[in-house]
Amino acid sequence: MIGYISVILSGCPADENNIPIILVHGFSSDQTTFDAMISRIQQDFPNRKVFAAKIMFYKFSSIFTGFSRYIRGVATAIHIAANGAECIDLIGHSQGALVSRAYTQLYSGDHDNYYPEVRKLVSLSGVQGGFFCDQQNYKFKNKFVNAFIPLLKIPYIAYSDFAQHRITIAGVWRDPYHYKDLYQKQCGILAQINGECTDQNQPTGKERFIKLTKFYTFYSNIDEIVLPATAGNFAMYEPETGNYLDIMNNPIFLNDNFGLKTLYDEGKWKTCRVDILHGEFIQQEAFYNNYIKMVLQSDDGFVCL
Repeated sequence: MIGYISVILSGCPADENNIPIILVHGFSSDQTTFDAMISRIQQDFPNRKVFAAKIMFYKFSSIFTGFSRYIRGVATAIHIAANGAECIDLIGHSQGALVSRAYTQLYSGDHDNYYPEVRKLVSLSGVQGGFFCDQQNYKFKNKFVNAFIPLLKIPYIAYSDFAQHRITIAGVWRDPYHYKDLYQKQCGILAQINGECTDQNQPTGKERFIKLTKFYTFYSNIDEIVLPATAGNFAMYEPETGNYLDIMNNPIFLNDNFGLKTLYDEGKWKTCRVDILHGEFIQQEAFYNNYIKMVLQSDDGFVCL
């Protein structure tokens, strides 16, 4: 479990050319998945540094690592990519979007340990609401997801130390039918940063999260990889019933467990539904031109088309 890390107050530089852009890849991927996006960013923002984080053992670690350990590895990769910069803009895709939120809440701005502060956080089709599937014969396009689903459907395997310490996707498994007896009690990183643990003795990192100047969540109603499809906008399945629960009706939001409502009330959380497939969030040129380019600009002209 990640312990408390003190927050060191510091502001980001006024000149955003001194703020690197760091990208964090998803499950069963590596930094090369961002090659096309990096080329586009470099062309449009030639004075800014942009890096894809090189995380641990790349694709292997994105699959076969406990979620807590993986987030520590991501924090190290971000520190290395920042190369001494005290402030960054962070873009995460899929699992990498949730990991980027975890970094923001648990590490952002701890300059004593060389972890840069996150200014803007961009979530592209992230598993922000967690991941769960109990549909029979449901087939995902990702072969590794398909391989693990039968095991994760067995609750005492999904929440066992073996799975939680060795499979990243087990760390985002949010089973509504075993919410109280396993998910809340096990208190993995997802439950911790959401403030859902039975014994919430670990910080959510709210004081870091509300320091974001902007938080963008892009999600799709036709996402073929995450369930619920709109988990990228914090959609979840309701405990006990398994009914669909959007974030605006969720106690996690209403009670402002980790600061999402604070950002919403301050106009700093921008959310946008773009009905494209999961991989198109990082590959499609039109999506980049319409959205990524806009959110990286210094003005506040973001419009969800």
